[in-house]
Amino acid sequence: MNPPEGTQTAEENVETYCYGHPDRPTKLQCTRCDRYICGQCAIQASVGQHCPECVAEARKSAPKVRTAMAVNAPVTRAIIALTVAVYVVELFGGNEFVNRFTSLAPAIADGEVYRLLTSVFLHLPLSEGGYAIMHIVFNMYILSIYGAQVEQLFGSARYAFLYLATGFFASAASYGLQQCSNGLGASGAVFGIVGVLMVYLYNRRSSRVVDPHLQSLWLFVLINLALGFTIARIDNIAHIGGLVSGAALAFGFDRGRLSEPKAPAPLQIATAVVVLVIGAGLVVQRTGMFELADCFR
Repeated sequence: MNPPEGTQTAEENVETYCYGHPDRPTKLQCTRCDRYICGQCAIQASVGQHCPECVAEARKSAPKVRTAMAVNAPVTRAIIALTVAVYVVELFGGNEFVNRFTSLAPAIADGEVYRLLTSVFLHLPLSEGGYAIMHIVFNMYILSIYGAQVEQLFGSARYAFLYLATGFFASAASYGLQQCSNGLGASGAVFGIVGVLMVYLYNRRSSRVVDPHLQSLWLFVLINLALGFTIARIDNIAHIGGLVSGAALAFGFDRGRLSEPKAPAPLQIATAVVVLVIGAGLVVQRTGMFELADCFR
């Protein structure tokens, strides 16, 4: 039987006090843990209010996305150092050196498939003008930021694989989906690393900490793809190939849980195999259909 209107139940008559200030009566509760908190202890949240303990716990468990300078990223530094060293060799070797290792479709079709990877470490020579310097500087700058973050999150060994795998897939997509490709540069692999980081953050989108970072990555991708569709020399097929392969690998490598972020090893291996097989399939299919005349149309 319900109590008469206007009367209080025994439960409502019980005096409750703030857990942090035992001398302060309050009816306010943390919407996360149900502790009683006073107005001074209450911290406004997107829904209701939280106590200081819950806020501190949320900050500890939130994925930490640090700046490149704060991250121990030996593989990222090694990739940047190697790429810069190769560029110095380009300065002395000139176009002959670049042409020997760039992703040149007729040469790949003739069996020089190593170019699909070596081209990732090449950049436009100085003979191409001021844009050449911007090409390598921009790629290495973005890699120093996002690459360092992915290396911290996934570990150096897996990160090295992710960089090489997405770089290969980007080159394979460019070669396999265009009439006659001739590309070079780390941007396909950089887009791959961005794709990995986007999926990692998307898997943790319930945390407001990652939302601004995820938005900045979307802005980076959209701006660069827009430039790729308006500037003829930019290989957007390679960019998209790197982005898609990076996202696919991340979905297979990352479980999306704070307590257990790594997916089971068999799933990681299966994902890696599928991505690499698809990339190899693009190369084989294009090679089987390749005609030198395509490069003169």
